[in-house]
Amino acid sequence: MKVMVMIKVSGADEDRIVMTPEMTAAMGAYNERLVKAGVMLDGGGLKPSSAGAQVVFEGGTTSVVDGPFTESKEIIAGYWVWQVSSLEEAVEWVRQCPGDPGGGREVLEIRPYYEEEDCEAQGSRD
Repeated sequence: MKVMVMIKVSGADEDRIVMTPEMTAAMGAYNERLVKAGVMLDGGGLKPSSAGAQVVFEGGTTSVVDGPFTESKEIIAGYWVWQVSSLEEAVEWVRQCPGDPGGGREVLEIRPYYEEEDCEAQGSRD
């Protein structure tokens, strides 16, 4: 089962997130464990939303909104792509993730990818 694990933070707190050397080392060790276990396929941290843009499609028109997106309740700050045997295995790996030593709120969301058999099953219901 292939899953994406998204690291979410509050949009209002986005500029206050600073990776300390200790946190960088802890995340590096965690990522190394994921790689050695054959779980991690990809991953990365994302620059703040102030460096990005949103493209909005609405009512037949397209508009571009430059960041930051502080009005957003949650912003994706980073992600991993993992290959695991089950959602339960992914949850167990997420439980081992180093947290913010400052005690800030972080949410890690796990979402499975659609697999080929999911699409085939969907097609057979039509």
